Amino acid sequence: MCAAPLAFLNLVACNAIYLSDSSEFTPNTVIPSVAATSVAQYRAYGDSITFGATLADPLEQAHPSLVSEFENVTLANNAISGDMACDIPKRQIFSNADSPTLVSHPMYTLLIGTNDVDVMGEGAYESIYMLCHKAAIAWLAIPVEYKVLANGNGVTTTGPGMLDTSNNWNAWTTERLGSTVSFSITTTMTGPIYVWPRIDDANTATYSYSLDGVVIGTSSMQTTPRMATRNGTTSSLGFLRLPPVPAGKHVVTFVQTSTGAQGLSVVGIGRPTGPATDILPSVLVGTIPYQLHGASGGACTSDDDPCLEYIRDIEADVNLIAADGLKVRLFDTRKYMFGTIKEMSDALHPNALGQFELSQSVEASWY
Repeated sequence: MCAAPLAFLNLVACNAIYLSDSSEFTPNTVIPSVAATSVAQYRAYGDSITFGATLADPLEQAHPSLVSEFENVTLANNAISGDMACDIPKRQIFSNADSPTLVSHPMYTLLIGTNDVDVMGEGAYESIYMLCHKAAIAWLAIPVEYKVLANGNGVTTTGPGMLDTSNNWNAWTTERLGSTVSFSITTTMTGPIYVWPRIDDANTATYSYSLDGVVIGTSSMQTTPRMATRNGTTSSLGFLRLPPVPAGKHVVTFVQTSTGAQGLSVVGIGRPTGPATDILPSVLVGTIPYQLHGASGGACTSDDDPCLEYIRDIEADVNLIAADGLKVRLFDTRKYMFGTIKEMSDALHPNALGQFELSQSVEASWY
């Protein structure tokens, strides 16, 4: 019998070998899905847990590799060890020029937050975590046909500015008090408008933003507190959700309200709603896995409350974006991998058995 619980869609047999060393768990027989899948590629984003750190063979044993085998799809594992939520857009999504379309989009998974909670802890930083977390989810979930980007049509500017093409941002950046950038978008259904402004620890520029000529908010390129990730990211992708508007043409305008050449920077805007027949990208978002209780090196090795707080943040982000009509779902790592000594290589990293169980959590939401 299988000692580990199974939730594979279409997995009809389990013939797993548990060796005397539990860290060397090896799935011996895996029966892939029989049904053809419409997903051409699977791309995984995250940190060392998704990358497969501590595994003997991450290319074979990390949970994205197992899922890609079960689902018979090609895999791009873009995860980077040590990354935090604000690293994901700059270091993983934009560096790989990942922009899904209605015609061609992969299945995505995003599992991030372990380093955020371990390095930054609970409290004020959680708002920054959620900002970058939502920015990444929304970017992957909205196809390019539903976006108006700074380097495309539907954009007008006034005053000095430039298109910043570094790191594939393609963001319009203003350079003087009063300079503007406007994005025109046509919505087909009532719903909110999403905005992806840049955020930057070193940029003190401020700005206002208006919807159809009415100022609805102000913001700053700097966040409070700063993002300053462990892997050195100080500039990332922010996120604004503008209030729902009726179907039709709408204009979102940003105005630099600070002096100096250091201005605001916007990548683009998007609409999360469209005709029901549209085929949208799917983004599966994971909860923070258990840490090994009794170990050292993690915020949740003795008290799980900090990780539970971040899981509530993750659930709130997923619920918000899914309620707007996008194909965003949660995969609950904690229903399958429990952070016991048999499942962990160290305080934070699952061993081969733990990774196998993480793959089950993804499979449970893969449909």
